[in-house]
Amino acid sequence: HKLCERGIQFVDSDATDYDYTIVGHSLFQDKKLGSFEASLEKGLDFLSKIEGPYILLDGQDSHSVIGAWETFIQSDAIAMLKDTMLKDRSLYKVPSVGGRQYWGKSEDWGINDQNYVPEDWDKHSDKLYLTGKNWLGVEDNSKFLDTYESVMKLFDVSLMFQHPHEECHEFDLKPSQDFYYNEYRQKVFDVTNNLDFMFAKLRNGKRVSPEMWNQYQVTSKIHLAPFGYGEMAPRDIFSAAVGSILIKPSMDHLETYPNIYEDQVTYIACKNDFSDLEEKIEYCLDNFNILRRELVENMRSSYRSKYNENYLADYTENLFKTIGLM
Repeated sequence: HKLCERGIQFVDSDATDYDYTIVGHSLFQDKKLGSFEASLEKGLDFLSKIEGPYILLDGQDSHSVIGAWETFIQSDAIAMLKDTMLKDRSLYKVPSVGGRQYWGKSEDWGINDQNYVPEDWDKHSDKLYLTGKNWLGVEDNSKFLDTYESVMKLFDVSLMFQHPHEECHEFDLKPSQDFYYNEYRQKVFDVTNNLDFMFAKLRNGKRVSPEMWNQYQVTSKIHLAPFGYGEMAPRDIFSAAVGSILIKPSMDHLETYPNIYEDQVTYIACKNDFSDLEEKIEYCLDNFNILRRELVENMRSSYRSKYNENYLADYTENLFKTIGLM
């Protein structure tokens, strides 16, 4: 309804009357095929059957353009949209595992030559735009607890995130994508296993029921949210919903819209290698009541303001005008 008010209407893929096609990334790239070449062939074949102008939407979790980029630069797409990107676009030309800057180079993990850099970046990157949506937009703020200060917090820190992750492949990345994911998150446990706090965590990374996960989250003072395959997750705003402090690696490198991450204002940033994690946890616990009141209320206020009922329609209208679709 909000989009229609601005002259934008989305129709089903089998419609016969439309101006532009938006193509989701699962249709133009396939990480499970084992190579960029196989994914590229499949993606370009699909796109060749589209009649009229089209836009690609790369909805993968991270700022990386791996896989989608190769198809994009060889296609006739008007533009490619992403949920998140690096604020400093020049960093895309710095080699990193899977194009994820927070994982560093494969050599940092004892693996040679498994880094990714998108080819011809400067030639095509001006056609990359933010979608105007991200993971936090899926949260229902009507479920925010108004009485969170009365909830008994049984745990000091919630580590209710998956680790280890089961085997998961991304093209021909060696040894596998989950290796880097698990090695990165293991740093959290290298620190917390030596701390004398009450932790809520999964046993061997095994999932629990949504009800049990919620219970552990609600009753934890701090929610620790390390990066995974991407930087953002719904648990980030869920922390504010249940009155807990969010600690996660700094988000200063990331560009997304809307963006409510502000260190010391809406969350507490730690270093990407978690070398200061113990210090950050102690700081939050020692000042819990004051910090919680400030951080939680600031994040809730920022979220409700930026993720309002008009934000996506407003952004989409401006985006289409920028690209030249309206």
